[in-house]
Amino acid sequence: MDLRQLGEFGLINRIRNWMASSPSGLIQGIGDDVAVVEMGSTTLLATTDILIEDIHFERSWIDPYRLGKKALAVNISDIAAMGGVPRYYLISIGLPRNLPVSFLSAFYRGLKTVGKEFGVNLIGGDTSLSKKIVINVCLLGEGKRGAILFRSGARAGDDLFVSGTLGDAALGLRILQKKGRAGAPKGLMEKHLSPTPRIALGQAIARRQLGTAMIDISDGLLIDTTHLPEASKVGARIWEDRLPLSRLYRKWVNPYSKDPYQIALCGGEDYELLFTAPPEMREGISTLARSLRVQINRIGEIRTAREGFCIVRDGKEYPPVCLGFDHFR
Repeated sequence: MDLRQLGEFGLINRIRNWMASSPSGLIQGIGDDVAVVEMGSTTLLATTDILIEDIHFERSWIDPYRLGKKALAVNISDIAAMGGVPRYYLISIGLPRNLPVSFLSAFYRGLKTVGKEFGVNLIGGDTSLSKKIVINVCLLGEGKRGAILFRSGARAGDDLFVSGTLGDAALGLRILQKKGRAGAPKGLMEKHLSPTPRIALGQAIARRQLGTAMIDISDGLLIDTTHLPEASKVGARIWEDRLPLSRLYRKWVNPYSKDPYQIALCGGEDYELLFTAPPEMREGISTLARSLRVQINRIGEIRTAREGFCIVRDGKEYPPVCLGFDHFR
């Protein structure tokens, strides 16, 4: 068996089995958006993400300022999915020797902009020579016991909610790949190049105990939805006609997909929050959406594990064909 057969998430499960341990103070290890470690009256939250040139980005699409912003923002999104508070980060970066210093100046300015917006400070890191740009950010945060949301809390009968709109970032990427920055509509392009983590929303959902489980959408709605049932040992149903699609998405999607919902279902890099909540929380969630001026839509429901995971289209259930992005497949 090679990595193509095993797949990214199969590899993660193997690593979890190879390295299984239960050190004192560990609340959540491999298998959630962040690791959670008990630290006295609070908890330490830790997450890391890597961006590799020509895998995650191309310099012809993204300027160094936006690249710096995105490198930190995608990590903050993981903290948002737990309802935590981001605090400090370290960055290790591999760089070609002919890279202009002006590129790095703009890159670190992007990091600083996002750090200032969310109260996150750089405290260290490492640099190395590399043939292509490699960026790895490790973000540390904190949360309160009892006010952290995991993937494992969903229960049959819960509603399934998502923030914002879906598919804009993935559609923006497809247009960038085909037409370049000059041909991409700004709204879709910016959703891909410069995502905004939903920190305030995640913290409010956790603090007000509105949700039972939560995850951020990075690899695609469907594949990230499967992580909730897997962790919670339940099933799920998504109503396709309830997916929140932006005006720009509807306007531009047809040349890039025969199925107008496919990119929204499988595209990835939305960095919106997907969460579950019991039906009695619907009014509280609507109130929160209005107070934060964030769109929140109920797109499905949690059901029993025996009922499995399905999508509803035109009143009929069918199993998803594609799930989302997998690096090795």
